[in-house]
Amino acid sequence: MSLSKVPPLAVAIILFVGIGWPQFPPKSTHTKQAAHTEDFAAGVKKLRETWVQEFNAGHADIVAELYAQDAVLMRRNGSVHSRDSIQAELQRSITSEARNYSMQSLHTESSGDLGYDTGIYNEDFARHGAEGNYLMVVKRIDGAWKIVAHAAVPNPRLR
Repeated sequence: MSLSKVPPLAVAIILFVGIGWPQFPPKSTHTKQAAHTEDFAAGVKKLRETWVQEFNAGHADIVAELYAQDAVLMRRNGSVHSRDSIQAELQRSITSEARNYSMQSLHTESSGDLGYDTGIYNEDFARHGAEGNYLMVVKRIDGAWKIVAHAAVPNPRLR
């Protein structure tokens, strides 16, 4: 079959597919996903650093603002629910001489508007030091990452 007998529409399709197609590469979600991961990592790092800085400064009210309104905080002495209760619990910890709190992140991961940060923590008390593991579940709320669940599990103390 000669080229003159091929219908013009078929020629146009062949030309578009053969020549035009490579000019329109598929859109990659990799770049968008990498940017989201970087934004999440930076947001959670800032959240973690602010938490530590303000806790050590004795500002339970500022730390509590990092939590969602209906968040939960789980600690060795039980769980508290709601930002107001979390603020009271943090103030109790600060008043009981908890000092030099530090967190070291070991892993962060996110999917959409949810993510988590997990790692180790250390804090000093008048008579002993404490260390353990933490897990913070965060959610993007009104454009900001807020803690929705926070667990701190102390390592057993050696006697």
